[in-house]
Amino acid sequence: MSYSGAEIDELIVKLLNGTIAKDEKNILEKWINSSEANKKIVENFQNKEWVTTELGKMYKFDKEAGWKIIQQALKPKNKVKVIRLPWRKIAVAASLVVCAGIGSYLVVKKNSASQVVKSSEIMNDAEPGRTGAILTLSNGQKIVLDDSKNGQLTNQNNTVVSKTNGGLTYKAGKNAEIVYNTMTTPKSRQYSLQLADGTKVWLNAFSSITFPTVFSSGTRDVKLTGEAYFEVAKNKNKPFRVFVNDIRIKVLGTHFNVNAYGDEDNVKTSLLEGSILVNQNNKAVLLKPGQQAQHNKSGVITIKNNVNTEEVMGWKNGVFYFENASLKVVLDQISRWYDVDVVFEKGVDSRKFEGEIERSLNLSQVLKILEKNKVHFKLEGKVLTVMP
Repeated sequence: MSYSGAEIDELIVKLLNGTIAKDEKNILEKWINSSEANKKIVENFQNKEWVTTELGKMYKFDKEAGWKIIQQALKPKNKVKVIRLPWRKIAVAASLVVCAGIGSYLVVKKNSASQVVKSSEIMNDAEPGRTGAILTLSNGQKIVLDDSKNGQLTNQNNTVVSKTNGGLTYKAGKNAEIVYNTMTTPKSRQYSLQLADGTKVWLNAFSSITFPTVFSSGTRDVKLTGEAYFEVAKNKNKPFRVFVNDIRIKVLGTHFNVNAYGDEDNVKTSLLEGSILVNQNNKAVLLKPGQQAQHNKSGVITIKNNVNTEEVMGWKNGVFYFENASLKVVLDQISRWYDVDVVFEKGVDSRKFEGEIERSLNLSQVLKILEKNKVHFKLEGKVLTVMP
C-alpha cells in the first residue's frame, strides 16, 4: 500500500512530537527504510541547525527565537497542521510553527527584529471576498455575474457571451461587429474572463477592464484600472495592448500582471513569461521575464530585476503574500478584499511584514495575526480603525 506525501508528512510530525501510534510508526519506518533519501529527511528534522537554516531561508525569522517556538510545538499538547509550501520537507518544518485550525502564518519584522506569529480564531467574523463581478454591455445594461447561471448570457452583434465555471467567455461569430463591454469587480470580488481572441484575464478586487467584443482591427486594445493578470493569445499580426491612463503595454503573446490601483504609489507591470514593451510619455522599456516596471506619478520608469513572482501572483493564487511590505500596503489589500475602509489613528508606528496569509480566512482571523505585532484594530460597520 502506498501513501501520499501529505500522509507521510503527518506521520513525521507525529513522530517528532511524540504522538505517533504504533501502527503509524510501523508505516513510517517502512517508508524511512525504503531509501537513503527518506532516512536523511527524518534525520534532518531532528537537527536544530538544519531546521532553522532552511526555515530562515524562506521566512527570514530569527533562528534562536524560531527554534524555541519549534521546540514548544514539538510537545504532545500542541497540535500542528501541514500547510502547502514550495517543497515537502519545509512543509513539515513549517507546520511546527503554525497554529492548528487556521493553516496560515506571518513573519513580522520591526526594527530588524523578527518573530513568527501564530493566529487564533475569534468570533464575529467578516467573510472574505469571493467570485463575482458586474458586466456592463454596450447598451448600458448591467449583468450581476455573482447570481447568473452557467450558459449563454447575451448575444451582441454576433458575439456570444457565456458564463462557464465561474468565468466569462466571448465567442465571435461571422460578421461580428465591435461593441465595447466593461467588467467591474467591486471590493471583495474577483473574476476571470476569456476574450474573443482566446486571451485569458483574471481581474482582482476593485478593478475594471474595458474591451471590444471582437478584435477586427490591427491591434487588440483593452483599458484597465486596478489589477489584472493576463495570458495573451499569440497573434503576430495583432499586438495586444493594455492601456492604463498614459501607460501602454504592448505584447504579442505572454503572461504578465499589472497592478494599477489609484491609491498605490506606482503602477507595477510584472512579466512572468515572454516579453512586453512598456510605454509612458514616449519612454519605452522592454521587459524580460522576472522584471517589473514601476511607473511613478511623475512619469519616471524604474526597472526591478528578479521580482518575487510569488508576491506578485499571491492574489491570484489565493494568498496575501508580503515581502518587506508596509502596514499601509498590507491594509490596502485587506481593504479591497474584505470591503472595508481603513482609517489610521495618530501614533501608529511603521512596520514591515513578510510571509503569507490565506485569503480564505475571515477578517477577524487576519487582524488577530497582525495584532501580534503591537498594532490594534477596531471594526465598526465597514470602517476599520488602526490604533497604536
